[in-house]
Amino acid sequence: MNNSNIHIVGLGHLGTAFFEGLYSNIDESKIFLYDESRDRINFFKNNFELTVNSEIKTIEQGILLLCIKPQNVSHFFEVNSSNIGPEVLICSPVAGLEIDKIESNYKNKIIRVMPNLLIGQNNGFIPYAKNYKEDYLNFEAKTLSSLGTIKEFNEQLFPVLTALSGSGPAWFYELSKSLVSAGVELGLRKDDADLLIKELIKALPNLVNQSDSFDSLVERVKSPNGTTEAGINSLIEDSFDKIIKNAIQKSSNRSIEISEELKSE
Repeated sequence: MNNSNIHIVGLGHLGTAFFEGLYSNIDESKIFLYDESRDRINFFKNNFELTVNSEIKTIEQGILLLCIKPQNVSHFFEVNSSNIGPEVLICSPVAGLEIDKIESNYKNKIIRVMPNLLIGQNNGFIPYAKNYKEDYLNFEAKTLSSLGTIKEFNEQLFPVLTALSGSGPAWFYELSKSLVSAGVELGLRKDDADLLIKELIKALPNLVNQSDSFDSLVERVKSPNGTTEAGINSLIEDSFDKIIKNAIQKSSNRSIEISEELKSE
């Protein structure tokens, strides 16, 4: 694991997921936490006996994980314009925050990532783009890859990457809610429908291999003129693919809108 200090700024869902994924792999003395919320300060004190700083004094070296909300970006830049040293690697998972916007405030090496909450279990997928060539501080090979699978992309693809990967768990949770609701409407008890779908989700990874296409996985489950095929045909007739595409498009468009809003600030 990287021996550099890691500073996590913002301990909401994603910042906490970064912490949880890194905590088992890095000396806790190398992790520094920042958040203004009294609830988050108390949570980390009570559960991990760690101090959370309410503000940044000075960070001269190491890695800064910027896990703040997009609406707080301008305030962060304003307050910390001189608190981040030039040797610090800035890693941003902030939706819509483009590298050139960060570069307008800091001349540091910058890596933009778009993980999802699965990094908390060291099982995420982490797309990234950066403004430098080498693996600075072994961040990709050691730190980032410890949280899951990583892959470099052109930054122009980040709106759709945000929609698919960053928001990805929510799509499956929403589908799961609908499956549970359908089960209840057709006679199952709520707790039984919940149990059935949760057990299904737990088992699915055992059926998926990197070499499998999703078309082949569907074909593996359904049989000609069977129950699964009847349901699949209904999804096709109801334009399920268009519904999903529209959701991803709107999510991607919102990412682009956030980028434009941040550029204007």
